[in-house]
Amino acid sequence: MDVQIQGEFIPIALVSLSAGDRIFCEGGLMVYSDPSVGFQFRWFTQGGMGTTLKRTILGGVPFHLHEYFGPGYVAFSRYRPGEVRKLDLAAGETVDVGEHSMLLATTTVTYNTFYVPGTGRVGRMIGFWMDRLTGPGTIVFQGHGNIITFQLKPGEGMDIDHGALLFKDASVSVRAFNQAMGSGLMGHALSFEALHVEGPGRIWLQTVDPSRHPPRSG
Repeated sequence: MDVQIQGEFIPIALVSLSAGDRIFCEGGLMVYSDPSVGFQFRWFTQGGMGTTLKRTILGGVPFHLHEYFGPGYVAFSRYRPGEVRKLDLAAGETVDVGEHSMLLATTTVTYNTFYVPGTGRVGRMIGFWMDRLTGPGTIVFQGHGNIITFQLKPGEGMDIDHGALLFKDASVSVRAFNQAMGSGLMGHALSFEALHVEGPGRIWLQTVDPSRHPPRSG
């Protein structure tokens, strides 16, 4: 399988599939394809049907994925401005990618999701989902805006806006907290929710808040 990233403002990932190559993605991302490329649904029912419906209705996580198989070419896009990155995962290597940011992955990659709880305050973020991907295989994902990479040492932490989190190694922990805007009652009332991440591991941030650009799905 060969992946070429084309374009700059709203890029595409052009994938050349050999016979026997298979990839999967969320629905609604294909731009164009060779007529020789095959297609089928891939159902995602992690945790049972009840959990799947809750995840889909409340979190927007798809209950099925799309699978493509070669030979032939097929192009994918998130239909939004932002960088696209390709990453090869070793066997057993696990990474977490922000919801609606994965563009595609080879079918050798294990796909799951997990939930990052919010702080529970009224009027604050209630939490969000991330895709959990385990190698071996290749993944392609897209950030909103530019992508900035950090390597955190054991015990080293950062505070970030929740909209900035794009990608992290599974070894990096993440939790929501309320950042006070000063002291006293007013500072607490005007607090905003942020995320604290702690190493070891890589973390990739995006420079545009995705809540300002709702995902396109099909």
